[in-house]
Amino acid sequence: SSRTVHHQLSFSRSTTALGQVKTCGRASSVFSGYVDRHVTFLRPHRWSSGGRGLHLRCPRADTIAKTQDEVKVKLPGFLDLSFPFVDETMKSRCPDKILQRTISYNEHQLDEDKIDKIQRIAYEMKENAPLSLISDDGFDKEEWNQILEPYVSKGALWGDVPWLLWETYLYRRLLQATDYWTNGIDIFGFEKSTALLTLQNTASTRTRVATAVGNEWKIASLTKMITQDLWGNQADASLFSIDDMQSNSAKESKAENVLVDDSKKVWEILNREPKNKGKGRRVVFFNDNAGLEILSDLFLAHYLLMSNAVQQVEFKLKPYPFFVSDALIKDVNQAINFLAELDDADSRRIGATLRQMVEEEKLLLTTEKFLTSGLPTWQMPDELRAELAVQADLVIAKGDLMYRKLLGDYVFEPTTSFQDLLSYFPCPLLSLRTLKSPVVVGLQAGQAEEIEAKDKDFLTSGDYGTIQVADPTPVPKGVRLVADGFVVSR
Repeated sequence: SSRTVHHQLSFSRSTTALGQVKTCGRASSVFSGYVDRHVTFLRPHRWSSGGRGLHLRCPRADTIAKTQDEVKVKLPGFLDLSFPFVDETMKSRCPDKILQRTISYNEHQLDEDKIDKIQRIAYEMKENAPLSLISDDGFDKEEWNQILEPYVSKGALWGDVPWLLWETYLYRRLLQATDYWTNGIDIFGFEKSTALLTLQNTASTRTRVATAVGNEWKIASLTKMITQDLWGNQADASLFSIDDMQSNSAKESKAENVLVDDSKKVWEILNREPKNKGKGRRVVFFNDNAGLEILSDLFLAHYLLMSNAVQQVEFKLKPYPFFVSDALIKDVNQAINFLAELDDADSRRIGATLRQMVEEEKLLLTTEKFLTSGLPTWQMPDELRAELAVQADLVIAKGDLMYRKLLGDYVFEPTTSFQDLLSYFPCPLLSLRTLKSPVVVGLQAGQAEEIEAKDKDFLTSGDYGTIQVADPTPVPKGVRLVADGFVVSR
């Protein structure tokens, strides 16, 4: 079961030397030893607020403890109410904006009791009330209560737990409040459908890009499709309204706003021998938003399959309404139908091809309940870990929440290596994310400070993005890799 964070990762013995640790722009030599792979975790830091800006400050250096068999790295703090953006999210953005417009969009189908229960959640957030266990009959009730019980038993308030936990808990509570397990009502369905209907011009523009790229397997084509999919992540209704998202879709995204671009590493990974030589390469998406983003995912999946670089693509989608705009299977089918019914012939052709791909199971649409949990990705179930390790040649993790799950919502220095932090992941990973929370890693020394000087809100505006790859070395059989007390590979 989940419990209070222990602020350390442990890596058991293997034979790769640890090289250098960079701290606040300078490098210091450290030891060589027996560790699982090259690891360069950085010492803890916090972002301090100055107005709405977020400023990096370096505290005292904390050592990395080493024995012959184990390396222990202290983790920084996680995102909580000490961060102004997080505080505003709990006390205003969620209760006053998201929940109130959700009520407005659903007054015709929710009775007074259900609306009162949503208002109760809003009140609890604004007043920082005690957390409570899940009491409905949902299939993940027990898993959620195992996470919550250590907090609830101590009388923990909403603001006492990490942001990743209370924000996912909010959306799980909404299912309970609206009796989702009985009526199946998607309380975010109206927003998702309405946003999709505003995208005729944007979808046609993306079709023109896909048509110009064609189906030939080339690095320039792959890079273009990946970049297009990245900017689709701006369409996030947990941060923006329908009007905002329509405006974002019309923005011209600037190349310099891509802070990290590892597209060439994706090309290298997808040109390796597939794990399953008989069935070919398999790419798995951890999808995020419906509407513009799922359309962008579909265009990338279409290119991967039509170029024959990949033989199967799987979309792992949310199992229930979540985070306002997160995509369900029905939202993907709606997006495919939307494409297939647009005025231009190329969009209709791609939509028809995608329908056929779904029918032939070249494009699999599945659900994954772990994606809606409040746990970091290193606590993924053994079954999911084994599946990805054996079957996935690449996982494409979409969006800001998934990025936070990958990092456990810890606030590492922005120069921390993404590759090293994701050394626990069971297969190659591509993260596509526009920045909408105060956490980022993998930047160059001084890059965060330079951007912040021009745009103090760059971490949360959604105007900047990262294309980041982790390509972990498989852990030797019998070697244990442990993170926060949980075995994450064998």
